[in-house]
Amino acid sequence: MNKFSLLTLSAATVFLLISCGEDSTSDASDTVGGVPENGSSVETIYDLGKCIPDREGDVIFVEEDSLDYLCKKGTWEELISAVTKKSSSSKGKSSASEEKSSSSKGKSSASEKKSSSSSKGESSASEEKSSSSKGNSSASEEKSSSSKVASSSSKPKAKSSSSSKKSSSSSIPESSSSVKDAKDTVKNVVISKKFFTGVAEKGPYTSGSIIRLIELDEDMDPTGTTFEWEVSSDLGAYTSPKVSLVNQYALFQANGYFYNENSAKRSTGQLTIKSLADLSGRSSANINVLGHLAHKRAIYLFTQSGSYSNFPAAKSAAEKEVLAAFGWGVNNHAFEDLSIYGSYEDDAKLLAASILLQGSLDDADLSSRLTSMAADFEADGLWNDSAAKVNIADWAMQTTRNYATTRSKLTAMNKAVPNFEKYIHIFVGTIYGLGVCNSGSDASMIKMTNAYSDNLGKTYVCDDERWRLPTSIETSLGAACTSNKNGSKVLGTSVDYICDGGAGNWRQMAVYDHKKGDYLSQDAHYGTLKDGRDGKTYKTVEIGLQTWMAENLNFYDEKNVNLVDNSWCYKNKKENCEVGGRLYSWTAAMDIPSSYQSLLADALIESPHRGICPEGWHVPDTSEWFQLKRYVAKMEGYDGYTNDHSGQLKSQKGWTSYSAATRSSDAYGFSAIPTGAYYGSYADPSADYSRLIYDDAGYFANFWSSTESGKFRAAYWYLDYRYNYLDYYLSSYNQKDRGFSLRCVKN
Repeated sequence: MNKFSLLTLSAATVFLLISCGEDSTSDASDTVGGVPENGSSVETIYDLGKCIPDREGDVIFVEEDSLDYLCKKGTWEELISAVTKKSSSSKGKSSASEEKSSSSKGKSSASEKKSSSSSKGESSASEEKSSSSKGNSSASEEKSSSSKVASSSSKPKAKSSSSSKKSSSSSIPESSSSVKDAKDTVKNVVISKKFFTGVAEKGPYTSGSIIRLIELDEDMDPTGTTFEWEVSSDLGAYTSPKVSLVNQYALFQANGYFYNENSAKRSTGQLTIKSLADLSGRSSANINVLGHLAHKRAIYLFTQSGSYSNFPAAKSAAEKEVLAAFGWGVNNHAFEDLSIYGSYEDDAKLLAASILLQGSLDDADLSSRLTSMAADFEADGLWNDSAAKVNIADWAMQTTRNYATTRSKLTAMNKAVPNFEKYIHIFVGTIYGLGVCNSGSDASMIKMTNAYSDNLGKTYVCDDERWRLPTSIETSLGAACTSNKNGSKVLGTSVDYICDGGAGNWRQMAVYDHKKGDYLSQDAHYGTLKDGRDGKTYKTVEIGLQTWMAENLNFYDEKNVNLVDNSWCYKNKKENCEVGGRLYSWTAAMDIPSSYQSLLADALIESPHRGICPEGWHVPDTSEWFQLKRYVAKMEGYDGYTNDHSGQLKSQKGWTSYSAATRSSDAYGFSAIPTGAYYGSYADPSADYSRLIYDDAGYFANFWSSTESGKFRAAYWYLDYRYNYLDYYLSSYNQKDRGFSLRCVKN
């Protein structure tokens, strides 16, 4: 006989229908406050819900019986009188519940676990299905068994093509569990025939891992209704079978092998993690380590703290406590919405937690760590094991730790890897007592004082949102070189340093790292020259009876054919011209055609010869350079030619250190900069100097004179980093098409 036959509405049947209160509906969109809406349809009579005064007169169509039912005076009644039709149709078929019960007979309990309801204390799912149908199982004695049978019918294992889809937080704008006030009353929503997608991640669980959904009642105890299916891809993705639940809260459990982010290998042992989910209004739910850490605490807050009238608020509070223990602040997404491959900040926190908690642990030790931490959080929401926290931070800060490799391996599996490194270093800064490394603390250097740590007493540098050990030169200078401090300088008495790109890379400042003004003497009295051609201004200085430019000329006119392709900025960088002036060929300096680089130009040379100098100024000849040299030598108390201390014309900065005797105080304000030169075709890679087209910055300052010394050559004067005097060449290294600096002297 059909056990759902309704030939007469007997007292037992009326009781059975009434006991189906607040059960699942055929479609979530057909429910209002957890019950079917008037005029909608449901799968079985068990999905009708209670006939209460508020529903008086509602008519619901039951698909299994092909009948309409009317809510009348507390009971559901058939609307048609053709009872015999119902009876005959019932005789010709088995009810869905009968089929489920009978089909389970003879199967082992292991096979029955999948997509079935499990009664507490029963040895097999088939026993529960049969006994709960009859109303005599232990689960039916404690709770409404008939509702369980309706919601936990034997479902096939999911094999939908959609199982490969990855659920991530990118589709969830806000945490469903974070929007409830602690004292709000939340109406239960039944879940009816819904598929749920998701991902199971420690690292991603591998294909074939087992996912179990366990329905929870209003006290967060298992109802006995469970569903079971498998992960369908090595990225942890899954799709459930159709799920029908009386209550909207469920505990998800993943068990299987997983990808270890730190070893970049599949685990050798299986791991079980659990996550809670509020299934109302959602079609996806993920399982991860953060959810595992929070699940016991959430249940405790709701059932024992007395502070929460609804579970979503308790769950949200537990999630915030877990993140606070890592130093990560509040979350904007529920943990069941997070994925290590998601795009939100909360996803990055999850990946950071997965990496940190894994550490170098084997599978058994990881399981033990996760179990103890979940228990630690349960009663007070705190992570009380200070030694364990520091141990994890020490692991994260090992000098061999390479998160770039971790990122690369993860990216090879899925390109969307969030910024987990940021949250690892927030965790470390919190545990070590260093604080958060951000733009406000960038380049700070702090000594670590946590006595639990193996790194006690070490100094750490905040650099680009991460803490790292300082380089030896950072320790020596007492200053950090970070990416945000790129180009910053530390000025010393003899050597200056510049931060070159960050990562602790302080290097000695080179010639063109300084600003032009850095080369001027602090003791000299300078005048000012304004070049009317381009408006540039230059410092000038009186030395003896002469007035010299105290800076190298930096004039260029693209309309002047004598300059085009005959004057250069060092290494072709315009900014270098702003520091050291331009490098001119001799013909460019003299402002004559470049054909005279191989011809005598004596017929064109005037005395004085303005050349490319500003109006009222000219290119000095050799005699004027001699006059400058002799004046300084006599002022320094020397009368010889070499070692006459005319090297005091050098600037104080920029010169490669050689010996104390070659250093200059720049007392005369000439401030000669070792700009190097343009060697063009004369560059010789095998030579000690002038190996490159542009070379020798920091070593030599070279200046043209107007004195020609042959068809191909002209006299130039130079200062050498190794010597303390001014000298010149008439017949060596002085081809007219080399590029040297130009100092003009006043007429």
